[in-house]
Amino acid sequence: MTARIVFLLASLSIIDAGASMAGPVTTAPDPVHGMSLAQRLCSTCHVVSSEQVHANADIPSFREIANKQGQTEGSIMAKIIIPKHPMPVIPITKSELEDLSAYIISLRNPEHRSTP
Repeated sequence: MTARIVFLLASLSIIDAGASMAGPVTTAPDPVHGMSLAQRLCSTCHVVSSEQVHANADIPSFREIANKQGQTEGSIMAKIIIPKHPMPVIPITKSELEDLSAYIISLRNPEHRSTP
């Protein structure tokens, strides 16, 4: 019976070691999903794509937001998380927030894109 317990413990430690070496599962932000979110959550006020024809004239389009000097995905996420009036609080998950920000940045004009 002792050998059986040792074998079981050794097997569990091998399984645990394999799982810890795999690391966390992460995915890159998905701008395509971000576009879908933008159309659903933001298009009432913002122009979110070139296909959209109506929005609030006093609110910047997503392309204008993307091309703002020094704009980053992080700064976009911050403004969505802690909005300034008249922007409402948007119920959104962290993953959705990353996707939406990636979509907005994808609208940046080529001359505003930084090279890594």
